Amino acid sequence: MENSISFSSAYPLNILIAEPFQDSRSSAQDILIQLGYRPELATTSGEMLNMTSQKFYDVVLMDIRMPEAEGVVASCMTDYDGRRPIFIAMTTSGRNNFKEIHLSEGMDHSIDKPVDRDELTLQLKACSVLTGNRRIRAAS
Repeated sequence: MENSISFSSAYPLNILIAEPFQDSRSSAQDILIQLGYRPELATTSGEMLNMTSQKFYDVVLMDIRMPEAEGVVASCMTDYDGRRPIFIAMTTSGRNNFKEIHLSEGMDHSIDKPVDRDELTLQLKACSVLTGNRRIRAAS
């Protein structure tokens, strides 16, 4: 199990959870808090688009079926100062062909719900490296 302080320090990310369902939102939020993050929350695509237009998020964990606009559509409309966050589609489909479809339509990664802590930490590590935020620990 990753230590919360060292994980979020080693892999610093601004994270937004865009999830309409309380149980899924709380589950992802609890894991992120345990890892030392302070994720912000949106419950609709409109909220997510408003939030991402005002602040840059490195990562957006997004339900693929958001109210107001499907997650894929909303991800294509997101832009902050010419930059786009990394989108991780949260889906209950679990079938590989659905994941491939989501990835081909603009999502960057995909994770099954309920969110698994180990899988999420692997994806956050990858996102941190992609965003250039990974901090190299000095040798002791």
